[in-house]
Amino acid sequence: MLTLFRKNISKYGIYYLFLLPFIIPFIIFLVYPLINAFIYSFHKFNLSTYKFVGLQNYIEIFGEPLFRRAILTTCFFVIGAVPPILFITIFLSAILIKLNDKMRTIFVGIYYLPTVTSIVTFTLAWKWIYNYRYGILNFIVRLLGYENINWLSNKYTVIPSITVMLIYAGIGVPIILYISAMAGIPQTLYDSAMIDGATDWQILWKITVPLIMPTTLYLLITLTIAMFQVFIFVLLMTGGGPYYRTTTISYLMIQEAFTDSNFGISSAIGIIFLVIIAGLALVQYKYFSKEIEY
Repeated sequence: MLTLFRKNISKYGIYYLFLLPFIIPFIIFLVYPLINAFIYSFHKFNLSTYKFVGLQNYIEIFGEPLFRRAILTTCFFVIGAVPPILFITIFLSAILIKLNDKMRTIFVGIYYLPTVTSIVTFTLAWKWIYNYRYGILNFIVRLLGYENINWLSNKYTVIPSITVMLIYAGIGVPIILYISAMAGIPQTLYDSAMIDGATDWQILWKITVPLIMPTTLYLLITLTIAMFQVFIFVLLMTGGGPYYRTTTISYLMIQEAFTDSNFGISSAIGIIFLVIIAGLALVQYKYFSKEIEY
């Protein structure tokens, strides 16, 4: 084994050298903090104490109602945002792919704009849309003859309100990837389907959707991870309220660390968070991955 390792180093050493600019930051900023977080999760760690407590942090977390509420809220955002983003972007991409290059570029730029906009600017703009007195949404509500709705302070409307914002924020990248994937499907498949009398709807769901499944799998995994990591949107829109209704796992983890200085608890939440995301990614990959041949 050692001899094989030395042979590989002597033969491919120069290639490993070119990987160092990536490997070194990866170890410093990901591997090392992850190992430290795992160690801290077994300690009572705050500004004045560093003491080994075993599984006590994990027991305390699972016994905390707020943690269970945070998991439920995070799942609401994932389920409420990821499937609509995928369905909307598939439909829009199927329309945009038929446009000429100039028109397609204009519309893709419009849909991609939220992705390149500052997340703070984007969130504050949506906060004004939902503003109780001056927001454009309540202006429309008043035109329809109804009273203003407190979108971000009502426990029944706050999660749908943020979910709509997350959907709009998340459609930019999927549209670009789906258009690229659709452009790679041979035109002969569509021509054959049209000769057989297939409708546009049948072509979309029987040919296009199955053939772009690798792209869908990639987006499903990355969007799920992104929605699990929702933090800044919640921080700026609601601060986790009302009544902890929008407190996500990420928000709770950061609050425990930087507001309450419970670094051990925060690290334990992070490890649980990692296990949940990794497990979901593996399940999604197992059930949605398949080889595609044209």
